[in-house]
Amino acid sequence: MWVKAILLFFVFSFLFRTDLSFDQDLGRHIKLGEIIWQTKQIPKVNLFSYTNPDFPFINTHWLFEVIAYFFAATGTLQLFLILKIIIFLISVWLIMKGTFFPAEIKNVKSSLLLPVGFIFFHVLRERLELRPEIFSFLFTALTYYILERKKPLVLLRVIALIWINTHISFFVGFLLQAIYLRKKLHAIILGLSILVSLINPNGLSGLLYPLNVTKNYGYTIVENQTMNLLESINFRDPNFLFVKLSIGLVALSIAVALIRKNFNIKNILLALSGVGLALMNVRSFPYLVFLSFPATLSNFGNIKLKFLIPIFALLLTLESFFYLNGDYYKYTGSQHQRGLRFVQSGRGALDFVLANDLPGPIYNNFDIGSYIIYRAYPKYQVFVDGRPEAYSAAFFTNVYIPTQSDYSKFKELENKWGFKTIIFSHTDQTPWGKAFLQSIVKDQEWRIVYIDDFMIVLTKEEGLPQINLGALSPNQFKFEDPLSYLQLGIFLYQTGNIDAASQFISISNPPSQKFFW
Repeated sequence: MWVKAILLFFVFSFLFRTDLSFDQDLGRHIKLGEIIWQTKQIPKVNLFSYTNPDFPFINTHWLFEVIAYFFAATGTLQLFLILKIIIFLISVWLIMKGTFFPAEIKNVKSSLLLPVGFIFFHVLRERLELRPEIFSFLFTALTYYILERKKPLVLLRVIALIWINTHISFFVGFLLQAIYLRKKLHAIILGLSILVSLINPNGLSGLLYPLNVTKNYGYTIVENQTMNLLESINFRDPNFLFVKLSIGLVALSIAVALIRKNFNIKNILLALSGVGLALMNVRSFPYLVFLSFPATLSNFGNIKLKFLIPIFALLLTLESFFYLNGDYYKYTGSQHQRGLRFVQSGRGALDFVLANDLPGPIYNNFDIGSYIIYRAYPKYQVFVDGRPEAYSAAFFTNVYIPTQSDYSKFKELENKWGFKTIIFSHTDQTPWGKAFLQSIVKDQEWRIVYIDDFMIVLTKEEGLPQINLGALSPNQFKFEDPLSYLQLGIFLYQTGNIDAASQFISISNPPSQKFFW
């Protein structure tokens, strides 16, 4: 029991950090939850954008959005963060507890759980924000637990019904049931689970959506890319190391099972399923834990390496406190900090826009669209938001990217739509986003009226003080995190304001980032 407790404490330690979900999609989820609750209908079109207002959109996470809206409307969003931690811990606990039901491996927990768990559980760090997928992790663990115990199987239909209305990864439940398919009863339950999954706002289209969702994607986002592709473009992620180590352990465990003639097709399929999902895209890394981890332990069998227990217990405990005291985030230059609270990087900019009633139409980039929806819809409709599937592929390939890459095309688009205000996250790392920022700050028709470590706002409206980027000084800002000065300094450098940039970068004390984990 104490071994599991150490691992759960370890998982809790890296969950106890600031949450950046508002910089991603949480705000839009809350707004959609509000609309669903008030209208008693689930929107089936884009709705929020004036560029693609009627584009069809299949919402596979509407139930999560209603839950998110409940916490927001009742002023208890902080409790939602606590619920997130509880969901993660329960999910991990179910996987660990379910793993040891087979009698033939009852002693595995005393020897391999800590060292194998040490490797695998690091992978969870990749997906810790408050997203609909946390319920997929919970439902995956519940499904595994029920199938491993062989009861109560009736709950699988209930899980399937809730799952398909909460997150797009509901198909993992079908995959698990198929792997455990042994008797006629299992086939019946799998069939019923698929049948009840048709009870969703989009019926058969919703059930088949995981097969079709990326067919319309005209925009590339990191979480949907493979680890190999990201590494080929020098994208750095410390979690990649543990993904590779985990996959290595999976392969080793299968080899051990074959050599020891402990071959179990169920365990092999579970292990390979987690690996397959993780190799498909970054967002699926956690399935190494929820599918491959228990199968890997089972494949290894009863290998007694008790001398490893105190070593890994010490490592896990020390690393846990490294997260809890905040040193990990300090020395690795992470955007996160210790503590349970939401970070809304766009808050200052939207406060400014709303307080000064800046005119529309607005132009914004992909990264900040969802937060604008949360704070400003229906007063403002966005140019784009963080849902590639809610826009035509042609919009991204023929409009969004070209008009940022080629400023003359943006000016043509400006004449078409009559933009009055630009709200842009200057931390945008895309080549077209950087090119656009370098051009727009030099355009005399646009006046910079707001800037912070994350956002820049420009308008054509007269009356507000205009900001001179070259004259900015760190003394004008009171950022809590030194990384904020670095971010603003990098933007100033990229836009040619070298003297101002050097002041911000010099006081930011950028971390050495020598810690590999």
